[in-house]
Amino acid sequence: MTPKEIKAFADFCKNFSFEVNGTHPLDKAFVTGGGVSTKEINPKSMESKLTKGLYFCGELIDYNGYTGGYNITGAFVTGHTAGQHAAAGLHT
Repeated sequence: MTPKEIKAFADFCKNFSFEVNGTHPLDKAFVTGGGVSTKEINPKSMESKLTKGLYFCGELIDYNGYTGGYNITGAFVTGHTAGQHAAAGLHT
């Protein structure tokens, strides 16, 4: 992607909105499914193997832990890892 395309995509992501018009029952509301394949992500940095400087975390990644706190823990851990490496990449 060109810098102009990256900026346009980032602006789109930052300004994306949608209206929530209902929910499913609680027994259906544990986690989302799908996302970026773990095969396409460096697990030590959460950086895309396909696009340098693009990082993923939480439910953007295609994994589903057992219920009972595993998914939120995964979101925190991958978020921290991705954030640390993304920030470090700004200084190189």
